[in-house]
Amino acid sequence: MFERALDGCRRVLDVGCGAGFLAVPLARRFEIYGCDHSLGMLDLAAKRAAEAGVTIALTFADTHALPFEDNYFDAVYCKFAIWPLKDPATGLAEMARVVKRGGRVVVAEVDRQKKYDPGKVPLTSKLLYAVYRIITRAFFNKGDTRDIWKALMAETRGNPLVNLNMIENCLNQRGCIPVYHDQDIQRKTSTLLGRLMGAGHEKYFLYVGRKMTRETQKDARSNEPYQGDQYQEGPLTFLKQAHDIQV
Repeated sequence: MFERALDGCRRVLDVGCGAGFLAVPLARRFEIYGCDHSLGMLDLAAKRAAEAGVTIALTFADTHALPFEDNYFDAVYCKFAIWPLKDPATGLAEMARVVKRGGRVVVAEVDRQKKYDPGKVPLTSKLLYAVYRIITRAFFNKGDTRDIWKALMAETRGNPLVNLNMIENCLNQRGCIPVYHDQDIQRKTSTLLGRLMGAGHEKYFLYVGRKMTRETQKDARSNEPYQGDQYQEGPLTFLKQAHDIQV
């Protein structure tokens, strides 16, 4: 999914890279930079990259103030790391700032329409998650992250709501045109267990935007809409100024 969205790019930034689950496989094809505000996560990402035999340029950084020059990357992406930000609009502005004109901004998030309420999680999801925790702890030696998750939810309870409309509006203000979004990625990418555990939860989305060049900015100011003509980029056929894609 991300590999297709980044097709044709070279230098790519992973914002909120965490332990490198996405950065490491992508580093086999792209020149990946990763930044995170957790030294522990960066350490895990470095170990995972070494084990995989790939190189990732890792940086300790706050998404609200990325330590990179303007127009430096061919693409920047973020997977489920916008919602914890105190000021997600500033984080999105920083992502748009560091990507080149004509480059891509890719975001995967939950399309939240309301604040998360743990008391309203379906009983089936709770039971399946309990079984999942037992299995992963017994057979894969995976630690219990419930306390970490609860602390994070408490810390971010007052943060602004993040959803597809918010992402599009913020990036549009920073000169990015939405060229593709998919609101069905949860079904396409999750395992059966993941889909069952997520039943009743709000859906995930993938947003792909293009930072406008001076020429496209001029087109936008003219208020003359594109005529819906298509252009090809690798395996993706984008619809100009539309919110749909043919793969």
